[in-house]
Amino acid sequence: MTEVKNSFSVGDYIIDFENIYQITSQKDQQDLSNKTLSYFFYEPVGLTNQKTTYSTPVNNIFKSDLRRLIGQDIIKKLYQEAEEKIDHNTVADYKSIKETLYENNPGKSLIILKQLFLEREKDPTKFSRTNKEILENILKHISNEIAFITKKPIDKVREKLTSLIQKAIK
Repeated sequence: MTEVKNSFSVGDYIIDFENIYQITSQKDQQDLSNKTLSYFFYEPVGLTNQKTTYSTPVNNIFKSDLRRLIGQDIIKKLYQEAEEKIDHNTVADYKSIKETLYENNPGKSLIILKQLFLEREKDPTKFSRTNKEILENILKHISNEIAFITKKPIDKVREKLTSLIQKAIK
């Protein structure tokens, strides 16, 4: 329990498989069984028209697939991995894609992104709308996180990632 409390604190930025949030407070409250638990309350960052507050018990923060934002070292590594050649015989495992995305691991998401770019490159006419949506969502998610950390425009980050991946699949 102490380990979790020491890992996150009010003001920290966290991310799930969709959005970036900021922890706004920590309060003790009773759950449905009248047990008092400590909760983190967090709000989406950058969505000016959305003022929603979410909460999760402090002890369950890791189970909820929330994590700290990646650091500069991980960003550098992601860019390096984005430009690594991909095996053209690689096939995306669609059964595990959503499960992998919910894990909220940028390295694993990048692998899926590269596989989807490759499949789209192989035959754009057979690239389904669902695959296009998944590709766009992953690209947006990774780009948003990198842009938020580096303070660079999202479009520039997206262009760089796309360019590196395009080189890797050729």
